[in-house]
Parts: sequence; C-alpha cells; structure tokens
Amino acid sequence: MIVRIKEFILLQIIFPVADFVMGTCATKWYRQIKLMNSWKKEEITDWQNKQLQKLMVHVYENTIYYKRVFDERGLKPEDIQCADDLKKLPVITKDIARKHFDEIVPKNISSIKHRKAKTGGTTGMPMHYYCDENIWGVVTALKIYSWKTLGYHYGERFVTLGSSSLFPFEKKSPILRIYNLMRSGIPLNGINLTDDICRQYVDIIKKKKICYIYGYAASIYILTKYVANNNIDLTQIKAVFSTSEMLTDNYRKLISETYRCPVMDCYGARDAGIAAYEIKPRQYHIGYNVIAEVINPFEENTGTLITTNLINYSFPLIRYQYGDEAQLVNNSAHYNGQLITRIIGRTNDVMRLDNGHNLTATGFSMAMKAFDVIAFEINKTGGLEVELKIQPDRELYNQEQESKIRQTIHKYVGNDCKVNIVYVESFAPLQNGKRRYFMNN
Repeated sequence: MIVRIKEFILLQIIFPVADFVMGTCATKWYRQIKLMNSWKKEEITDWQNKQLQKLMVHVYENTIYYKRVFDERGLKPEDIQCADDLKKLPVITKDIARKHFDEIVPKNISSIKHRKAKTGGTTGMPMHYYCDENIWGVVTALKIYSWKTLGYHYGERFVTLGSSSLFPFEKKSPILRIYNLMRSGIPLNGINLTDDICRQYVDIIKKKKICYIYGYAASIYILTKYVANNNIDLTQIKAVFSTSEMLTDNYRKLISETYRCPVMDCYGARDAGIAAYEIKPRQYHIGYNVIAEVINPFEENTGTLITTNLINYSFPLIRYQYGDEAQLVNNSAHYNGQLITRIIGRTNDVMRLDNGHNLTATGFSMAMKAFDVIAFEINKTGGLEVELKIQPDRELYNQEQESKIRQTIHKYVGNDCKVNIVYVESFAPLQNGKRRYFMNN
C-alpha cells in the first residue's frame, strides 16, 4: 500500500510539477501513451500519418537538406501521406548525417526546445545530433509505462549496472537531479566485475532491500553467475531489466532461474528516437513516435532497421539507418503498434560471407554456450575467413572441445571458409564499458 501511495504522489503530483518547472514533458507523454495503448490499430496509424505529414512540411520548409532531396525527386510534402510513401525518399545514414549536419538542422532551431547529444561511437566515429525535448519525454514515459507491466511501481528502488551511458552524466542539470531522485535508481559500475565487487553489490542489494535490477545484459549475467555459484538467495528480486547489449538465451535462462523472476529486455537507440520494451517474451513494443521499416532483408521481415522519428524537429532523421538488424512485425493481435520479434543486433552482427552463408550474433552465441569458454570474440577477417578468439575455462576446456567448436562453426560458415582459433587470457572492454563479441573487419 505504501509503495502504491508513493507512486501516486510521484506520478500525479511531483512529476507534473517537475515537468512544469523544468519545461519538460514526460507527464504529457506518459498520459498519451496510456491513452494510445487502448486505441485500435487504425487510430494509431491515423495519428502517425498526421504526425508524418506535419514533419514533411517542417523539413521541406525549414531544412536545406530535405528540401533538396524533395526537389531532386520532384516531390512535395503532400506526396508523403503515410508510411508506404516514405519509400519515395532515400535512406539517410550516420555518414550522411555527419556530412550534412548544418543542412539538416532547421533554420527555426531557436524556436524548438532541444538538447545536444551524440552517439556512443561503438561502430565508428560518434555522431552529433539534436534531440527535441519531446524525445526525452517520450523515452522517459515509455520506460515508466513498460516497467509497470512487470509490477514495478514508480519510485521503488532499483540498482543500475552499467557505465556512463546508463548513469546521469549531466550532474549540474536540475532536471536530471529531480527525475533521478524520483525514480530511486542506485548506480553501480558494471564494468570489471570481480568476485569482490559482486560480493559488495550483493550486500547493497540485501541491505537496501532492492527488488529490481537494471543494466547491461552482460553485467547482470556476471553478477547473477556469482550469485548462482555461491548459492546466494536473492529471490527478493521481482524483475530484471536488461539493456544496451544482446540478451542471449543463456543469459536470460540463468537470470530468470536464479532470481525466479521475469526478465524484460529493453531495446533502444537514442539517435533514432526508438524505444522498444519486451512486454511479452519475444514481443518488443515499439514506441508510437517512430515508424520503423526493414531494408536489405535476408529472411522474411528480417534485415536492417530504419526509422522515421515523427517528433524530432530539431534534427529530423527520415528513414534513418542507425546500424541495427531485427525482425519487424507491422500487424499483430497483441499490440496496436509495430513489434520487434527478434533482435539480431548491430548490422555488423550479421556476417555475410562470400559463399552465401550468413552468421548471426544470436545464433553464434547460442552455439557457443555448449562449450566451456569464459568469453569469446569472432571476427570476419576475409570474404571466406573468420577468426575466433577464445578465453577458455582452463579447468574444463580441452582440445576435444576445440575440434567440436570447429565443426560447429563450419556448419554456419561453410566448409570452404577458413576458421582460425586464437586463445587469449582476457578481453578488454570498449571505451563505453561494453565488449563486442561479434565483429566484421
């Protein structure tokens, strides 16, 4: 009862007041999302089409880049009425956005409340962009709304296992101070999790009676493995929310079995404005502010994701290819918006070999879980050559396993593909704290 009263006060009183004082709009979007969730599919489509038409007028009248794109194709804003019409426009990539940054920023930018941002640079040079206050509002609201579906009440304490990308880095911002105080998150560094650090984190979770864990999938997995190996009872955990990295099947299995609770994977890309939450297993509900498409398919409805963010006027990205691959469903009996039913990962997480074989990060990860390895990294080093780096479990791993690993890999890449296996003592994380295990060179 106390938890529900606290949630009511936060969401119905403090949250709206904070929005009003700080000029933010999370409350507006939280209410809008709750309302739209009850709409029919046709009503959602109609709302998105109206937002799309407004966006087209804006980019044509206020940006140099999109006016040129329209004019070169003999198009006017009224020619783009719905999602299908978007195919008349070209895809925009990060390289294009960097090159034409000044031409994409609208001439009326001073009248649009926005924030400066940049991508993490995981797949290359960071991209600078602007983000409407609306985007921050809708992403914040989507998280609150989605977490509630697993029983989380806003204001309940949770720990965050991550790095700077998950922690509030704008420490001087009064907006973030208020919102982070309200949401009761306890940040814990999820990088280099030794047994000693895991022990400290377990003590914090127990002492503060934490019931929810949020963070990098790999970081949560490492902590959970420590909990499982030491027979620690943390069944006080009611739900786990993973983000930023691939939640592999073996990660999910260990986490759910150890804590005996549901696991919700949280997918998103800030520059694309997309946020999608796994409301039901393998069903990621995409926020209504985005129209998603799939291009370069290699399976049915599966390929490179591109998005059109309908509410970012400060740096509009139409048909934006941001580097992820997934399976998309446009019509579902379970959700009135678009669904992602399978996340493959970065575009680089699909290895396309010269012999026609495709190796996906998810599939490869599932194959590797059968072997006694602590960590691994596979690289495409040529059209018909891959290199697998392995950090073996020295107590269990043997040469027989190496032979079986070779056989397994050849099933995916073909017998005509050369497989090189290299053993390493450890892997260093990237600058953002994550570690990539699936790479194309």
